[in-house]
Amino acid sequence: MTANKPIDDLIIIGIDFGTTYSGIAWAYSREPDEIELVTSWDAQLDHCTDVAKAPTQLFYDKDNATTWGYSIPPAKDALKWFKLLLLEEVDIPVDLSNSVQLREARNLLKKSKKNAIEVVGCYLRKIWNHAIESIHRSVGVELLQKSKFHVVVTLPAIWPDYAHERMRRAAKISGMLDARPCGKTILVFVSEPEAAALATIKDLSKRSTIKKGDTMVICDAGGGTVDLISYVIKSMNPFVVKECVKGDGDLCGGVFLDEHFIKLIKRKVSAGSWENVSKAQERKFLNDGWEHKIKPQFSDSNQQRTWLVDLPDSCGESSNRRTKRRKTLELTSSDLVSVFAPVVDKIETLVRRQNQAIQMKYGRSAKYIVLVGGFGRSSYLYNKLQSTMEATVLQSRGISP
Repeated sequence: MTANKPIDDLIIIGIDFGTTYSGIAWAYSREPDEIELVTSWDAQLDHCTDVAKAPTQLFYDKDNATTWGYSIPPAKDALKWFKLLLLEEVDIPVDLSNSVQLREARNLLKKSKKNAIEVVGCYLRKIWNHAIESIHRSVGVELLQKSKFHVVVTLPAIWPDYAHERMRRAAKISGMLDARPCGKTILVFVSEPEAAALATIKDLSKRSTIKKGDTMVICDAGGGTVDLISYVIKSMNPFVVKECVKGDGDLCGGVFLDEHFIKLIKRKVSAGSWENVSKAQERKFLNDGWEHKIKPQFSDSNQQRTWLVDLPDSCGESSNRRTKRRKTLELTSSDLVSVFAPVVDKIETLVRRQNQAIQMKYGRSAKYIVLVGGFGRSSYLYNKLQSTMEATVLQSRGISP
């Protein structure tokens, strides 16, 4: 994996199209190391305007007008998870296919009278137009108009060929491939772990502990999919790596935790009381108490810690003695391990399988396991792999292009 310095005026635009969140980064060919993240999203919530990614969500009103990302009011029935609808049902695990979230996505897709390709194309158009406006403000109209576009879109490594073709059709619908006076726009697909590896390897190359012959597993744990790709370092100067064993992956990303968490809450409250909770209230509950609170913070390192969640007003009293007052539920670390363990155990199996392939080929384990992606920031996932694998586990905690 090496990089060639382009000569022409190019704007390289990378689109990380995720199951739950999506983002865009770009660079100008004459300043390839100056990578810019697109932010400044239109938002209903003030704290979401300048973050690295926007929700992969759409809302169609009765007149078929579309809002997207953070601009969707919290109470609206947003269409989510539509990335996975590009797959045939036979290629989706049964438990995921039957999940509340995917059933709701199919119902909203049917109500919109559109197919999955059209919906993905609509979302890509929204995020693309936002990105072009952001680039316009940064470089000016003259440079924007004279520069060809080279667009790189990430896709799960495990996706079949037909899904790649559907994604290409969605990209065409989005307008990103429309004719421009300066020349044809080039579109390429890159596997999500390969894209993550490009950024990660650049950082690793600067470390004094890295040497020729070292191997590493890149584990890209996103919202829907977890993809793995492994590399061996072929040369230090120039720094060159090569894929060393066949990649792997599965549908076991962070969204699967949501289903387990809701099931946990339903077990904790009195029988039937969750039936009073509307879909909008459930979404707000997940967003406030789970997605931005427990889910990113939980680690089993402190077994004595408890977590408080505020139940929706429409939920009845809890049957659990740990309920504080009437609307606050106390969860133990053991409760939350029951949410994380089934999903994280699948990821551990994938990593272990990848490491075994490296051992078979090189006679030694991988030196590093590198966690990237949204779910890759999970403290629980990090601790689990660090305690069970021989390799050093590295985890990105910040935001990078």
